[in-house]
Amino acid sequence: MVAAPFRFRHRVTYAECTVGNHVYYARYLDILEQARGEFFRAAGVPLAELQAQDVIFPVIEAHLHYEAAARYDDELIIEIVVTELDRLKITFAYGVSNARNQIILTGRTRHVCANSEEKPKRMPPEVCHRLQAAFASPAPTATAPPTAPLARRVPKLPC
Repeated sequence: MVAAPFRFRHRVTYAECTVGNHVYYARYLDILEQARGEFFRAAGVPLAELQAQDVIFPVIEAHLHYEAAARYDDELIIEIVVTELDRLKITFAYGVSNARNQIILTGRTRHVCANSEEKPKRMPPEVCHRLQAAFASPAPTATAPPTAPLARRVPKLPC
């Protein structure tokens, strides 16, 4: 079985760009966070609802590889797949491309399940199962065409 990537569209704002009219490198983390929030919402577990249940997912590791520059007003397509999921951790892989199918960035972030004091805790089983269900079947899309495929083999996911 192959997991389909979740797709999210983002229009580059002027505030995200440098004087040289390219997206400032650290802004990609904000863009990925926005896309990740939409992934959780589409999986049926909005981050605000999780936070109200004292469940958060702080980033514990981030790797980004820059391929090309994105510029003001570019439309970016962010593809996300879950590559690791258990009751304590979740890892996402990302592919960011522009509307011309040019790969802009690839990367991954690793998160730990924690409480609001950032103490690690086991992910509630219902959250893990919802994420697992969203991961194991073709993910909903934000009406973006396929660009930089990130499909991964679905590993066994212990929840």
